[in-house]
Amino acid sequence: MNHLIKTFHLFLFLLCFSLLNAQETKRFSVYLIGDAGEYTQPGAALLELKKQIENDPQSTVVFLGDNVYPAGLKKKDPNTFLRMNAQLDMLKDYKGAVYIIPGNHDWAAQTMKGKAVLLEQQNYVDSVCKTFSINNNNTGAFFPKNALPGPEAVLIAPGVRLIMIDTQWFLHAFKKNKSGSKKQTGKTFYSRLDSILLYAKQNNEQVIVAGHHPIYTNGEHSRKMQPLRFMINYVPPFQLFGAAGLYRLFSQDIDHRQYKKMRKELLAIFRKYDKIVYVCGHDHNMQLFVQENDTYIVSGAGSKLSKLRKKKRFESKWNDDSSTGFIRLDILENGSLNMRVFKTADPKVLDLKGF
Repeated sequence: MNHLIKTFHLFLFLLCFSLLNAQETKRFSVYLIGDAGEYTQPGAALLELKKQIENDPQSTVVFLGDNVYPAGLKKKDPNTFLRMNAQLDMLKDYKGAVYIIPGNHDWAAQTMKGKAVLLEQQNYVDSVCKTFSINNNNTGAFFPKNALPGPEAVLIAPGVRLIMIDTQWFLHAFKKNKSGSKKQTGKTFYSRLDSILLYAKQNNEQVIVAGHHPIYTNGEHSRKMQPLRFMINYVPPFQLFGAAGLYRLFSQDIDHRQYKKMRKELLAIFRKYDKIVYVCGHDHNMQLFVQENDTYIVSGAGSKLSKLRKKKRFESKWNDDSSTGFIRLDILENGSLNMRVFKTADPKVLDLKGF
């Protein structure tokens, strides 16, 4: 009898261990690296990324914009191609999928030549990636295409949908592609994003939305800088300084009127759905926020660092401004999410589970 009880207890232990192990088994990973375009040779974060993805074909890599500093890919500047190649060269032997979205610096640092410079990067990235063994080489890797805001959605794994958007399109003050009028293009964008999220919810898909600009951040782009911002935007004599370039500079901060409008529209849509994950760069650090059942990740430390502000604007679950690096988002077999942070300064790996 005692033997049977012991055998039964052992069986229960093995069953529980097996179930726990199955729950924590990684099904798919998404590597998130932003603002990686500073150097003409691969830096520590890019080298670590290459190491991690070499034997991880069940994954996708997403570059979160600002792929070429200081002002995008330019035919007459060979160094800009070296900066782009420093990232692309890490992907030559990769067997997963690669997606590269634009940031404000890819729009020629939000200047008049932004559209042309952006399209140059799209054409170059797509032509190079079509020679690689990545599993989406037939479509190219640069999205959204044609200097439009998107959204463009792809199923990167069963039950995992990636939606790519160009947030700089909404902040860019100069020429950009449109479908009809600028107002109609924006209206169509938000309507289509809502429709994609509804479809994903109905099909029980995990959604990851990738843009360049943060919805939540405690980095330098969360600064208020009032009343100077107000004067540049609204007071006629000071608007001359805005026209001279300060308006363009301030457009990258979360309190700029166009940025606030975009953020409000996106949040209104995200809050209709549970468990959206929004990933971005722009601020050169790594941050994690959980707001109303949605998750917001900043992974902008691909090649540069900027400090978090001492007076935090939003309550964060985790943040780090001490090291370049990137974030890996793991989707587990049971549908839950884990986050692994790869820091290059130590080097150090940090696991954040069940956020």
